[in-house]
Amino acid sequence: MSFQAGHYQDFSKATGCTVFLFEQPNRAVAAVRGGAPGGRETATLFPGNLVEGVDAIFFSGGSALGLSCGEGVVDFLRERKKGFKTPGGTVPIVAGAVIYDLEVGEPAFPDREWGYNAALSSEKVVKEGTIGAGTGATVGKLMGMEGAVKGGFGKGRAKVEGEEISAFVVTNSWGNIYHPRTGELVAGVKMKGRGTTFSPFNTTLTLVVFDFFLSREELFSLVGVVHSALASCIRPFATLYDGDTIFLVSTGKKKVSNYLSLISGIYKSVTEGVLNSVTKATGLAGILAKNDIIV
Repeated sequence: MSFQAGHYQDFSKATGCTVFLFEQPNRAVAAVRGGAPGGRETATLFPGNLVEGVDAIFFSGGSALGLSCGEGVVDFLRERKKGFKTPGGTVPIVAGAVIYDLEVGEPAFPDREWGYNAALSSEKVVKEGTIGAGTGATVGKLMGMEGAVKGGFGKGRAKVEGEEISAFVVTNSWGNIYHPRTGELVAGVKMKGRGTTFSPFNTTLTLVVFDFFLSREELFSLVGVVHSALASCIRPFATLYDGDTIFLVSTGKKKVSNYLSLISGIYKSVTEGVLNSVTKATGLAGILAKNDIIV
C-alpha cells in the first residue's frame, strides 16, 4: 500500500475523523453526487485544473464545522515539508468531506487538533466499524432518527491483474443498506408505521484507491461505476438530502489491460466496504447496530 490511514474519535461525543496520507502526491478526482455536500478542495480535484496530485484526504463528522480538521492535516504535512511546491513555499493539498452526525451524542465536531492527531496515528492497517469519521454515522433514516441503525467506517478490497483496488466508505445515509446480490435488507429502518420526524441531513463518503496508473480523465470516467456500486447497496442514494461525495486516487505505475475487470473490481471493493461499514459497526449513543437487533 502506498498510503496510510489514521482515525481519531471521541466516543462520548459520538464523532470523529479519518485521514488518508499518501506517500507522494497522487492523481485524484472528486465528484459530488448528493444535494447537500460539505467539502474542502473538491473543486481542485476536477479534471483540467492545474494541481493534479493530492497529499491527503480526510473524512470527518461534525457537518461543515468538521471541515476545520483539515487544517490539522495541513499542519502535519507542512511540518514534514510535503505538498505542492510554489516559489513562496510548500502548500499541502488536502481534500476532504464531512457527514452530519450532530444529532448523535453531544453536538460536537472534530477540529484542527483532531485532524492532526488522526494523521499522527496513521498506519498501514486500517481499522473498521464505529471509529473515525464513522463514529457517529447512522443509516436508514427514512422515517427519522428514531428508526435509524448504526452506520460506520468500512473497507473493501479487490485484486485485478495482480494489483489492488481499495475502497473506504463511511455510511451515514438516508437510505437503507441492502445486499447487492440478494437484495436482502442488511441495515436500515427497524420500525413499522410512520416516523414522527424527518432527517434531511445525511451523507455517504467514499474513497477508492487504485494501484494502477490512471489519468485524471480515466479516474473521472470511473466515478459513475463507483456511484452504481454504491447505489446497488444504498437505497435511495444520492438524494437531495445526502451530501454523497466520491474520491478516486491512482497510486500505481502499471496500466490496466482489461477495463471490464477494473469495473468488476470496483463493484467488489465498494460494495464490500459498504457492507462492512454496517456489519462491523457497534452501537453508540443509544443507536443500535445491526448486530444488536434481534429479529
